[in-house]
Amino acid sequence: MKNAAVGIPAIPSLMREINERRVIDTLRSNGALHAAEIARLIGLSKPTTSDILRGLVDFNLIREFEPGEGDSKRARLVYEAISDLKVSLAIDIGTRFIRAAIGDLNLTTRAEASIPVNSLKLSDLTKVMHQAVDKVLKESGYKLKDVATIAVGTPGVVDQKTGIVSIAGTISALDGVNLAELIRQEFGIYPTVENDINLVTVGEQSAGHGVGINNFAVLSVGSGLGSGIVLNGKLHRGHRGAAGEVFYVPFGDPHDTHRSATNPSGDRIAEITRELAKKYKKSALVEPYSTIEILNAAKDGDELGRAVIEQEAERIALYVAAISAIVDVELVVLSGGIGRQAEFFIAPIRKLVNEILPFPPKIEISKLGDSGILVGALQIATAQACDLVFQTQTGGIPKPIAGSM
Repeated sequence: MKNAAVGIPAIPSLMREINERRVIDTLRSNGALHAAEIARLIGLSKPTTSDILRGLVDFNLIREFEPGEGDSKRARLVYEAISDLKVSLAIDIGTRFIRAAIGDLNLTTRAEASIPVNSLKLSDLTKVMHQAVDKVLKESGYKLKDVATIAVGTPGVVDQKTGIVSIAGTISALDGVNLAELIRQEFGIYPTVENDINLVTVGEQSAGHGVGINNFAVLSVGSGLGSGIVLNGKLHRGHRGAAGEVFYVPFGDPHDTHRSATNPSGDRIAEITRELAKKYKKSALVEPYSTIEILNAAKDGDELGRAVIEQEAERIALYVAAISAIVDVELVVLSGGIGRQAEFFIAPIRKLVNEILPFPPKIEISKLGDSGILVGALQIATAQACDLVFQTQTGGIPKPIAGSM
């Protein structure tokens, strides 16, 4: 047998790399720890843990320091993951605002920015994207060169292989656009492009009602209607990326492309109000009917507003039941501009779903607010950034860049 070549650096073992990543992940999740705490949390021996820590310090992925006198850990060195070697950028393309956020490697949001959208032309949307990104970079203190990865949320169905968007609905200018390539041209980084409701779903899984739940769905009711689905702990996109496009469920007349009898989204709530207004002459609501005014009137006890919300509850319950009947989820989270306001009429939704289904899911209201898409996008972009930074600093085995979970 030939002797091993002299002078050729040894390739780090896969097991060592796995343990290095476990140590870093533990520090990112728990904050600063001393070596014994790390060893206990990940189940390694103290000598092995100390060796890995020394290597990670040399790679400039973690730092060691002595705690202050008031710290209970002051007798021992403490280690923490370095959070700002690179940052990640999240972009949320909406009909009313384009939002952006910067997150560090420890998944801490460093800044958020929101810029109003005045035109849905593609060129104008691109300009607003730049304004949002420039603002969030300035507020966070970073520059574009510090950004490792980008994740973008958009309405529509996204082809994960090409980055092309289809049936974008509320932003028709994005139909057929290779959004991934557009972002690369504008910002110099090839992004992950994902359906916006899928990103809300990722956000709920990591920081909302979906934490620790393997099978759940998000139903977003706002200017449009859509859902995201997690099955067996993983985001389910379907064959063409169109899983969760519940608007196309053909309730009632299959040829009614507007889903007039069942659609609860913002483009129908005014029509529902108009149809019911003849029966409620004393209502304070007047044309043109806005969603916010209708919801506020219902909260104040206005008879027309309450009648509209009663129909909304029935329609939302119908879609919750349809999702649950097919994939038997444990939980459905209501999101979107209307869905997040459903707290005051959640009881009739739950009651009807319980009447329809033999095994009804729990139904909760999202607490992520307008930032839900950014929360999910940062979750994805930060995971990718951590992998890229680890590979760059250590020369470790690269992981394939995946769109999400």
